[in-house]
Amino acid sequence: MQVLYTTQATVVNGRNGKGGTADGRLQVALSHPVIQPRPATGTDPEQLFAVGYAGCYGGACAFAAKQLGIELTAAPEVQSEVSLLKRDDGGFSVRVALRVTLTGVSQAQAEAIAAKGHTVCPYSHVLKEGVVTTEVVGVPAQA
Repeated sequence: MQVLYTTQATVVNGRNGKGGTADGRLQVALSHPVIQPRPATGTDPEQLFAVGYAGCYGGACAFAAKQLGIELTAAPEVQSEVSLLKRDDGGFSVRVALRVTLTGVSQAQAEAIAAKGHTVCPYSHVLKEGVVTTEVVGVPAQA
């Protein structure tokens, strides 16, 4: 695969921390979505994921429409719902529900665009294929 873009972000203190991108374009305070009392400010990873996926998938649908030779009369609108789930094994997962509105096309065309959108959207791809790597760095405590 050819790399088209790479970004880097760092978060300290997990779901109740602060994070941002290396280029400084995004700086965010995080607050845990289910531990109460939740601070009045801050967002959570699920909210960020919901916005990111909706933006990516909307762009993918616009791209897919062009590939299919179908003209949309308005930009795709994507609503995303991301739920944090507790698994039976004690871990966690997320569930994603997308609703895409495609204007100026028939239902059959909309379904074709949406399906093609999932084949080109990197968020859809990584969720389906599980393309995640992890490098671990242990730092011993100072004596």
